Amino acid sequence: MRRVLVVLAWPLALLSGALVVIGVLTVLLMALGAEGDTPECGCGADEGPRRADVVVQARVASRNGDDYLLDVSRVEKGRSRDPVVARSYGVQLRPWRRYRLWLFRARGELNLSSDVGPESLGLTVPAGLRAFAAVPDAARVGFVALPVLVVSVGILLRERGGWRRDLRG
Repeated sequence: MRRVLVVLAWPLALLSGALVVIGVLTVLLMALGAEGDTPECGCGADEGPRRADVVVQARVASRNGDDYLLDVSRVEKGRSRDPVVARSYGVQLRPWRRYRLWLFRARGELNLSSDVGPESLGLTVPAGLRAFAAVPDAARVGFVALPVLVVSVGILLRERGGWRRDLRG
């Protein structure tokens, strides 16, 4: 039984380790502000924050593709329906932050633009588990792979200690 655990632990440790490394790199790139190759908004954002149709203070409630569902705590300018859905054009929001967001209306929807990036207003408690949909897929997979990595490395280290006892005894 122990041999089976060791044989299974090696590939699990290698695979989950690779996924954790990819997840960590993704989070680091996200923290450094790496931008994707998303198309331009074309909604007036290039003229600055004064041209925004709606300004809100909000946190991420969920994400579906390029659309963020926002949990709005305060509307500073304009009017918006509740809940607010905003299409992202090169903007990455994190579920553990509260933001001031400048939203631009185009083609009947509200848009976030990287030309007028969000202003972080500090840390907050995520709006729920669905808020973690805003985290890139690679980072979410890394978070899930972390416990598998810890368990498989633990099995391998424990078994390595057992080999030393066998050699001595």
